[in-house]
Amino acid sequence: MCKFFSVLMMLFITSCLFAADVLNMKLGKFDVTAINIQSMEHNKKLFRYKDSKALENFLNQQDSASSAINVFYVDTGDHKILFDTGINAKELAEKLKNIKIAPENIDIICITHTHYDHITGLVDGYNKMFPNAVIYISKEEFKASESSDIFKLYKDKIKTFDKNEQILPYIKTIPAFGHTVGHTMFEITSDGQTMLVWGDILHAPIQFQDPEIFLTYDTDPIQALSVRKKVMQNYADSDKYIAGAHLLNCGIGKLQKNKSGGYKFIFLKTDNK
Repeated sequence: MCKFFSVLMMLFITSCLFAADVLNMKLGKFDVTAINIQSMEHNKKLFRYKDSKALENFLNQQDSASSAINVFYVDTGDHKILFDTGINAKELAEKLKNIKIAPENIDIICITHTHYDHITGLVDGYNKMFPNAVIYISKEEFKASESSDIFKLYKDKIKTFDKNEQILPYIKTIPAFGHTVGHTMFEITSDGQTMLVWGDILHAPIQFQDPEIFLTYDTDPIQALSVRKKVMQNYADSDKYIAGAHLLNCGIGKLQKNKSGGYKFIFLKTDNK
């Protein structure tokens, strides 16, 4: 599986560089840290839209295809939780070290889906990167990927969940199938504040302008498009935070509707800007 997704990622990304951006915030009583593992740009040939001329105009805008790979760390006091693990275990370990988090102290990892850029940080060579972590993953996604060498390594530490399951008192799973067969979002709540870790609901800024723009990454583009529109409608203009794996500026902010019918993402500022 790793070889397959390695080739896939080479197709997806036209340029890539390491970044050091980190964002810290409070979500109720929880400490949240967003970590940007890489900045990148998607190959513009992979975008699709109902109007090819309009798509060309969208893609000619500055940073239209810019993207990122982010992971999110949440310290609840009881648990130290990672949401996805990015594309590079050594880089992730170094960035965790910078915020004084040892991999062995992570006790829960929630996986949105099993694409290469979300699970490769689970392993360092042939060893577990997080020896004490329990891995939460949807039943559908695990069934499609259980033969993976990564999951074989963690076989005694995997917990699968159903749709809309409360895996912890403050974390609920929300199915967002389409990008992959079991792609799942996680809604975190503390003291009346909520954050949605939405995985790959979208991949690039132009999808805020029109959610019907998609990339060829989706297993079922029609289903993924429908889910994206529904999620954006439901969370726009609310007081809920969104954390996106491929959003810029460490990926945390709030969503607003535009008069044009599209959306605008209001980013929290990163600590080093």
